[in-house]
This record gives sequence, C-alpha cells and structure tokens, in this order.
Amino acid sequence: MAMSARTLRRRLGEHGTSWRNEVEAARLAKATALLRDTGLPVSSVATRVGYSDARALRRAFPPWTGHTPARFRAPAPD
Repeated sequence: MAMSARTLRRRLGEHGTSWRNEVEAARLAKATALLRDTGLPVSSVATRVGYSDARALRRAFPPWTGHTPARFRAPAPD
C-alpha cells in the first residue's frame, strides 16, 4: 500500500475505522456470500474467511447478522 503500518492505522482512524474493523467487514461479506451462494459446509466457509475452525465463525456471525451461519443459510419460512 506504499505506506507504513502506522500511517495506515492513522488514516483508517481518520475515517472512523481500524484494521480489525476492515478485516471483520471483509470476513462478513465473504462469509455471507459463501453461505448464500454455495453449499460449502460451515467449517469450509470458516477456513476460507480466515477462521481457525467453524466454532470461531459461529461465535462471530450472530453479532453481524443476528443469526447463526446455519440459520442465515436456511430458507425463510413461508
């Protein structure tokens, strides 16, 4: 990115975010797309978005969406 880590942190802070927030936003976007658009098991989705195992994704997912990964994937009841 042609800047030091400190400069990047400062610039992200100027925009009201942090590296951690940006990583989590990218994980959320990728995880929701994978859950919505593929039949991959939750453990595979977790690995693809950078978590060590499915439990980590299952803990992180509800604050983002209000649902577990399995519930997010399930079709809405009629």
